[in-house]
Amino acid sequence: MFYAIYLVGAIVWILMNIGGGFGNLIQYMDSATAMFILVPCVLALFCTGSLGAFGSAFLFAFGKKGGSVVSHKESLLAVKMVMRISGLFGCLGFLIGMFASIHSIKDFSSMESTGWILLDLPVAMISLIYPLLVWIILTPIWFMLKKHVEGQ
Repeated sequence: MFYAIYLVGAIVWILMNIGGGFGNLIQYMDSATAMFILVPCVLALFCTGSLGAFGSAFLFAFGKKGGSVVSHKESLLAVKMVMRISGLFGCLGFLIGMFASIHSIKDFSSMESTGWILLDLPVAMISLIYPLLVWIILTPIWFMLKKHVEGQ
């Protein structure tokens, strides 16, 4: 229950501080970048057989009781894996975006080329926003699971 309050509070807080509410949110949306971050996470969960454990982590966060310590440890590892993979692919996406931006500049002697790099920087930084959102969602779950596993 408290996790739901956290999620709603975090969403409201983010929307309040980006200015403009949902209307301003559109400039941060990029489906290709989101897929670049989320598809490897889902593939890793599927290929390691941790998809069910990841889903159980959310059930635990929303108040489902029971389950063995081993299942909670598996959920903890699944959440940790998604957090790491999303961070790695977010950084990779940022580096690819910046490399493509710098690579497209033909003449570095003019100030205009620096301006283009600065204009491309926010686009490349979108790759860093998605992992941070994943971390905002998953960090409380990770701490709840860690506290539960260590308490057993």
